[in-house]
Amino acid sequence: MRQKLLVAPRNGHSCLMTTLSGDVSHPQSADGSTKVPEHVWAYAQDHALVASAARDARRYLEELAEGGSIPLHAIESRAKSLASYQEKSMMKRADGTPRFSHPATEIHDCVAARVIVFTTRARNDLAGLIELHTEVIERKNPGDKKHNGYDSEHLVITKLKNADEGSRYVALTKYLDKYPGLEIQLRSVAGHAWAEYEHDIRYKSAAYHELSADGRGQIDQWFIEAGGMRRVMDDLFGSIEERLVTTDQAQDLDDSDELVAVVEDERVVEDLDPRQLTEETLSELVASRFPGIDRGDHSAVRQLLEHIQALNIRSVGALEVALENVEQGQVARLMDYPGDTSGVRRLDDELLATFTEQYVEVEKAEDRKQFLRLRLRRVRGKFAIYAIEGATTPRRLMTAASAVRELTRIVADEYGLVAATVNDATTPDRSDLLPSSKPRTVKTNHGPMHVATNFTRAWAEEVMQTLVSRTPDSGIRVFRAGDVLFESPLAQA
Repeated sequence: MRQKLLVAPRNGHSCLMTTLSGDVSHPQSADGSTKVPEHVWAYAQDHALVASAARDARRYLEELAEGGSIPLHAIESRAKSLASYQEKSMMKRADGTPRFSHPATEIHDCVAARVIVFTTRARNDLAGLIELHTEVIERKNPGDKKHNGYDSEHLVITKLKNADEGSRYVALTKYLDKYPGLEIQLRSVAGHAWAEYEHDIRYKSAAYHELSADGRGQIDQWFIEAGGMRRVMDDLFGSIEERLVTTDQAQDLDDSDELVAVVEDERVVEDLDPRQLTEETLSELVASRFPGIDRGDHSAVRQLLEHIQALNIRSVGALEVALENVEQGQVARLMDYPGDTSGVRRLDDELLATFTEQYVEVEKAEDRKQFLRLRLRRVRGKFAIYAIEGATTPRRLMTAASAVRELTRIVADEYGLVAATVNDATTPDRSDLLPSSKPRTVKTNHGPMHVATNFTRAWAEEVMQTLVSRTPDSGIRVFRAGDVLFESPLAQA
């Protein structure tokens, strides 16, 4: 059946009108021409909404992926054209009966999106986020039945669960209120490569259809074999991703050893900014920590403040203490943010890197908690990877900044303040350190030591090495991710 799209006036306005040729069962108008079905007229009138919903769908899926730190290879969305919608609504089964009794309530792909990620794990993570944030009425992988190498998750969603998300994606919400669903396909890059080439050969290639049955069967078998290779690629890509986000931890620390992100006790003098943590002071801290980067909206600041307060952090100074343990910019590198990521999101991830599982567990909203779980994989174990072992020192994991403070205290207690002094890093005279180093004061048996906090990892390790070199025959060893990094030298005879 052929169709022709015309622009015709209706009620004084220009709109799309479809005339059909061929044997149709639609009612006829008074002049004998074919009457356009009501559902087609309705779709024509809604097409601007459908197109806007397609754009919203793309942005929404991008937001979900970004929230879970899921890298995207490609994402596309489209609104079904009026011609395609009408053609699909008139499809018939093999026995000649209509495929759709009520097209307006049965066609789910008026808006469809396809997301390509790098690994099957990322694909499954994103599918899980979609299921958590939307009403999913169908989820299937057609490859489970085809057994030919195809591998793609197909989901149909009907509603956004989060009211705030619904208010930000107005067109998508209106579309889902009116239409029976939105189709989303999720694939790995390996699965997408297989599917695209297979589709071009089997459905578009005239040369394939001109082959004999045996020739087509041979190509079909090769696609099955390519499907096996695709599975190998997916497994290897998954292994690569897992290795990139996993830090080797000490193999000889058992479950009873303490993993701490911020190592503090009564020996640290609290000479910190006493101001109460409020939306205003938190906004100021975000702006100063991430200059030139958009802070984020008020609701995001308020949500982050509530999360921080759930950790019993009430002052600006206490928050600054927690942030000492994260090297500036390192979390951003691990997260590989898009350029417009807000300061609030960056601070959120730095706190996630600091408090790890504790930061996840204090969150009450399950949808946000799932975002945090996914993001935690990228930063877990990247900071609290040091341990100090000595005759009187319990071994525990800590961050670089905390390890420097702990070593400073140990050396000062046993060898004196001079031995614990390292240029620009540790000193008994606070004026020897620049204000920009934001020093903290550590109590020792011989008096206070002031220790810088703005360490890079390389600088912190240099200071640790210097301090350990001043403890002959002490038995002190510093570990990084389970390997001995520095140990005290033997005493001279």
